[in-house]
Amino acid sequence: MRCPACRETIREGDAACVACGFTLAALDPHLGIPPQLTPPVADMAGVLSFGAKRALAEAVRRAEQHFPDIHGVVITAEVPANFTPELYAFWLFNRTGLFSAVEKGGDNHGVLLLFDTQSTRTAAMIGYGLEPLVPMLALETALTATAPYLMKQNFGGAGTAFFREFERQLDHLSRSWPDTFGYSETTPWFESASGAVIRETAATGEDLY
Repeated sequence: MRCPACRETIREGDAACVACGFTLAALDPHLGIPPQLTPPVADMAGVLSFGAKRALAEAVRRAEQHFPDIHGVVITAEVPANFTPELYAFWLFNRTGLFSAVEKGGDNHGVLLLFDTQSTRTAAMIGYGLEPLVPMLALETALTATAPYLMKQNFGGAGTAFFREFERQLDHLSRSWPDTFGYSETTPWFESASGAVIRETAATGEDLY
């Protein structure tokens, strides 16, 4: 992931950003007690209508149904003075218990979208478990989809647009995941003792069973 303060790369397990020294704990004295948030939509700023919340929750659930490993949440908030949306999103992601205790490090497939309702700025972050699969360009493309709605302060529409585009990005990226992880149906199978080819799956259409 990238450091929310200086945008340099942080590796999983680093106690602090090696570039600027930023730590999560440094935010705690300034932000106080973490709020209690409930996914998929946490309207801290109170700017969403009932219909907007419902449509937004449906967009998140649709993405989760298509990709069951991800867990999405949308937050509206007035980002505290002297904090960027990126810093506040990072703190909320890690301090509010939005994700279960087992969703740590590489097992975290969270997707958090934060709207700063005072400035109409937005930030998104994903868990370590998604970072090998989702390049920053895909996340930025999904954020770009929110722009027309944010110009009208339509936070519900912006959130829905983000998750629809994020789902499209995942659908496109998922086609390359088998190659990324070394799985290919065109790879020959070998007999372990002799090394002889047993079967080349691309060459036959036979049922395995």
